[in-house]
Amino acid sequence: MAVADGFDLLVDVVPFEADHAEQLLARDVGAIVAISSASVYADDRGRTLDEATGVDDFPELPVPIPETQRTVDPGDATYSMKKVQVERRLLENERTPATIVRPCAIYGSGDRMAREWHFVKRRLDRRPYVLLSNRGSGHFHTTAAANIGELVRRIAARPRTGVFNCGDPDPPTVQQIARRIGDFTEILLPDASRLGGTPWSVPRPFLVDMAKAEQELGYQPATTWTDAIGPQVEWLLEATHGRDWRDVLPRGAQYLSFDYDAEDQLVHSLAT
Repeated sequence: MAVADGFDLLVDVVPFEADHAEQLLARDVGAIVAISSASVYADDRGRTLDEATGVDDFPELPVPIPETQRTVDPGDATYSMKKVQVERRLLENERTPATIVRPCAIYGSGDRMAREWHFVKRRLDRRPYVLLSNRGSGHFHTTAAANIGELVRRIAARPRTGVFNCGDPDPPTVQQIARRIGDFTEILLPDASRLGGTPWSVPRPFLVDMAKAEQELGYQPATTWTDAIGPQVEWLLEATHGRDWRDVLPRGAQYLSFDYDAEDQLVHSLAT
């Protein structure tokens, strides 16, 4: 990383371990921006996204979540605890201005996770219907990569030590995502269900507050989800054409499920 020495700003998009914070602080740069995650937020009972298995232990957070909301404690046990370790070390250093950015469900061209593939593949496979748990009401904040870039641009113009959320101005519900990507008959399941789950399915809203970035940095979003989702789908169609989607989206392959047989069985049982 010595190649970064002498630059006005060093941006790390994947800091994850405590050692990564030390590597950043060892550099001779004017300021640091580290991309963290909104998953670090915890409710008043200490519940977070990492440990949640359902509605009973899902965190009850403010809507929207301000940067002042408590976080999980730093540690090595979970993804979010590791992120907080990085955050604390950077924020507490007294030599280099360090800004933490907390995005939500990131998407954009080149995304190897590509949550949108959940619906895009079903469209390609000509699935006549789609199952949506909690009647498709899940509301998990989305974050376009372009909006992260714009926030970093604003930070670069006025370096500082602090924390800023990053989310789209128009985060969609699960049902809105399904309707925008495909023309499906919707099977609205009343409760949480594995077969009706999606990468954005949450039993309570998880939305972040963008007021601080707007007020302190003059931030305005570079795009909206409504405008960005079309290019995202187009990129997915082009990138996966004639290729095994699991090679193109290796992170998505780790968690996205397409259990059509089980879906068909459930739909058949509901119809009888």
